[in-house]
Amino acid sequence: MRYMTLSPFSGGLLRLVTALAGAAICYAPAFAEPGEAGIWYDDTGKGAVKIEICTPTTLCGKIYWLKEPLTAKGEPKTDRYNPEPSMRTRPICGLPVLGDLEQLSDGGFDNGWVYDPKEGKSYSVALDLVDADTLKVTGYKGMRFLGKSFIWKRAPTDLPPCTQDAASTPGQNNANVTATKAASPAKSGKTANNKAKPKKAATPQHPVASN
Repeated sequence: MRYMTLSPFSGGLLRLVTALAGAAICYAPAFAEPGEAGIWYDDTGKGAVKIEICTPTTLCGKIYWLKEPLTAKGEPKTDRYNPEPSMRTRPICGLPVLGDLEQLSDGGFDNGWVYDPKEGKSYSVALDLVDADTLKVTGYKGMRFLGKSFIWKRAPTDLPPCTQDAASTPGQNNANVTATKAASPAKSGKTANNKAKPKKAATPQHPVASN
């Protein structure tokens, strides 16, 4: 009977192939787009967040759409409640509000952060896909089971991004206002001898919610 002897390189090659195969199995899910990715209406229905893969192992999200992207003055809404003064001029449209979400072995994502621009506060966050069009978002501090959950609904893929509206509309509005003022004739009945009436003190305004 003849026996076959394996070359020393055969065992090493086999181990290398096995290791590469194992690595491919471990990293394959990280590159596959999970069901949590996509555009989601938040629980208020006034905003939508786009969730996507930001690193091979984590998800992140940013504000993609707003029902009302502009303030009463026709200006893009900003992160006015941010605890850091230098960041209060950041536009709400495109604002990062989710990050560092890691996929769990038993499903869902956790160990990430969520930022609420309406309060200027950050929390830990977990995502759980209820079904293809329903996402449960749980914000918490410390222990997840003590957190508060919200239901988000999947938005259509052709939902227009708010950044385009916010970038073009304010300039048009300001231009129209300037043109209107320039074209408006002076009111009749006023002469240089008329005394100017004293202006009323401005009434303090309550802050407008960011979204």
